[in-house]
Amino acid sequence: MSRQKAERRGRVAEWAAMLFLMAKGYRILGHRCRTPYGEVDLAAWKSGVLVVVEVKARKTFEAGMYAVTPMAQNRIARAAVALAGRWRLSHAPIRFDVIVVGAGWPKHQRAAWYHEPHR
Repeated sequence: MSRQKAERRGRVAEWAAMLFLMAKGYRILGHRCRTPYGEVDLAAWKSGVLVVVEVKARKTFEAGMYAVTPMAQNRIARAAVALAGRWRLSHAPIRFDVIVVGAGWPKHQRAAWYHEPHR
């Protein structure tokens, strides 16, 4: 798949994930949020929790989950802490989710991983 095509597929997957989350009652705080540590695909708020979502466009749920490597998890976690500070949500709990968009409905894995912040 060409780089352009992959980029377009990723953007479509992110929009599908946003609509999916909004239908589930999440308030979208940001999309493609850039930080010095990297980019967060989606940031949302629900029930007093900052939810940071990595979106993967893959054919299977397993392939999407496998694509979120430990190195990517650490990068996303550092970026999430930076965003929380930027938005004055430093004291809110942060949950890391993955949404895999492929054939059929998006699949949402809540609390896909945990990150212990360095304090």
